[in-house]
Amino acid sequence: MKRKWMALFVSLSFVGLILAACGTEEEYQPAELTDVDRCEVCNMAVPHDHNATQIVLKDGKALKFDDIGCLNKWIAENGTDDIGARFVRDYHSEEWINLEEATFVYDKNFKTPMAYGIYSFVNEEDAQQFIQEQGKGELMTSEDLENHHWERNMEMMKKMKEMMMKKKQEQASQGDDTEQGNGDETDQQENQE
Repeated sequence: MKRKWMALFVSLSFVGLILAACGTEEEYQPAELTDVDRCEVCNMAVPHDHNATQIVLKDGKALKFDDIGCLNKWIAENGTDDIGARFVRDYHSEEWINLEEATFVYDKNFKTPMAYGIYSFVNEEDAQQFIQEQGKGELMTSEDLENHHWERNMEMMKKMKEMMMKKKQEQASQGDDTEQGNGDETDQQENQE
């Protein structure tokens, strides 16, 4: 009789431990973007668009990035031990989605803030449709990103830099030097090259 009670006690204790472990798993949520957010890697302004990404650390701190390539660079330099969750934004709706659940499309000529050329999608169907519409792009999963050769399209970076310089010159000739950053983004891109 004692054996039955002991077996029942051990079984219930085991089930209780499993339920307690499941209940302590923290649910991480992406932080809202603000007008002053800067990328943790390149210090560029984080755009309020589909390119923004973020990591929420286990302590709740949100690290924001202007490009998924910068997020990857941060992970390569810092590891994953302190990461609670990683988030990307859907290309169409700009809603935050867990990076592990997203589907990605890569082409070196897709324009992203730091020219890594990767867009995120909430599902594979949307990504496939985008590839079809664009006539280019490689479908990727989060696992594919781990083995991706993270290289910036430096030709595109040069063109974006030239466009920003031209815009800055036009604003200066108009006497309007009030653009946010006053050229900081151009300087930051030069430092990244």
